[in-house]
Amino acid sequence: MNKKIYTALLLAPLLFTACNKQPVTTEALTQEVVTTNATTEIKEAIPQVVKKMATEINGVRFIDKPIVEEEGLVHIDGFIGSIKPTLEDATKSDKTHMTAMGVCSTMAMEMTNSYNAQLSNVKIRRTALKYRNEKNKPDATDISVMQTLKERADFKPVVIDMNDHYRVYKPLPAKIDCLVCHGDVSQIPPKVMEGIKRDYPKDLATGYSQGEFKGAIIAEILK
Repeated sequence: MNKKIYTALLLAPLLFTACNKQPVTTEALTQEVVTTNATTEIKEAIPQVVKKMATEINGVRFIDKPIVEEEGLVHIDGFIGSIKPTLEDATKSDKTHMTAMGVCSTMAMEMTNSYNAQLSNVKIRRTALKYRNEKNKPDATDISVMQTLKERADFKPVVIDMNDHYRVYKPLPAKIDCLVCHGDVSQIPPKVMEGIKRDYPKDLATGYSQGEFKGAIIAEILK
């Protein structure tokens, strides 16, 4: 075979590929850069989204979980609805406020236990930074969360991820009726003050002002 023809046959596939290959245009390069930048922006945005969904404060994970928050509030509001009429009746029927103090301090605990007995995967409890009943004493997580809630002073509920369960905290303001037993000690009726000192010698739950953060009701929900 003629050497020139043989060489041409060998080069033909290479020439065909080169001729049919799409040229690299400025538009193509721009599109590639835009795609690369978009991918980079998405990767950079992921941590920001996660950050919005979970914020760690003093080792406590505050998370954005509307379904869990709603479930917790249903139980919390159900509990408040069960105890509120009893407390209001006690306040109206006894002008000395001794009965109301008893309901708030003792019967409330009994009613909490009774309410929890009806639930399987949820537990309701009350706590405060300045507590009266030692059975409502906050743990380290409670203290951290309530300090954050107190600083915010907006009384919006929060959800905490506790690994094996969630905690939904509903902050409570000090209402005018609460001040009879929890307000300025100089304004608390003498008989009520005597009862507090007698029944709760380590009491911390006084000195509140109306509208001030008083404590929280917590719904603990198993995952």
